[in-house]
Amino acid sequence: MAGVNYDTAIKSIEAQSQTGQGYQNMCRARGRILPDKANLYHQGDEAEVFFRVNSGVVMVYRLLESSQRQISGFYTKGDFFGLSSNGIHQDSAVTVTTSNIAALSMSDVRENIDLQRDLFAMTCSQLEEAQTLITTLTKKTASEKVASFLLMLADRQKRDGESFDIRLPMSRLDIADYLGLTIETVSRRLTSLKSQGIISLPNRDTATVCKYGQLQSLAGVQ
Repeated sequence: MAGVNYDTAIKSIEAQSQTGQGYQNMCRARGRILPDKANLYHQGDEAEVFFRVNSGVVMVYRLLESSQRQISGFYTKGDFFGLSSNGIHQDSAVTVTTSNIAALSMSDVRENIDLQRDLFAMTCSQLEEAQTLITTLTKKTASEKVASFLLMLADRQKRDGESFDIRLPMSRLDIADYLGLTIETVSRRLTSLKSQGIISLPNRDTATVCKYGQLQSLAGVQ
């Protein structure tokens, strides 16, 4: 069996790297503006492409046999979603806000090393988030779940300091389905955090974290 020609392989990687910056431009060129509540695909559809969020928020969810909805994630600018290991979407995706979405193929991945790198990094991050979500759903109290959710949003929106605003584009029902709670419980827990002065709720789409350290303690973060 012939050995690997490493010089050829390295040159190929370098050539791909030089064109890597093009994938960002490609995503912008392919971007489609979609209104909120637009369906991108449904559970059981063929997965011919996957997607990148150029702007906005997308929610991915699965309908269980009990007809309950389990939300598995919210995706924002720069996130990829819609990948499938068997060519079939195991969940559904819908826009939460007006969003700019680009469709990508596996051919795009094979041809662009920067896309490969970012896709791999995102996959690792999503595995970590899935493990965290399992812990949140199975081990934490309702108060801890809501606090953890706010911390997750703060991290994804790159907020820091003791006080800052968090965007809450999803509905209270969406939050409830993501955390495995009822909408009434989510509302009560947010109201409790507000009464304790840990957060304020200036409007339905925003939460202001006033005491980040206390929110971490309530979520069980060391």
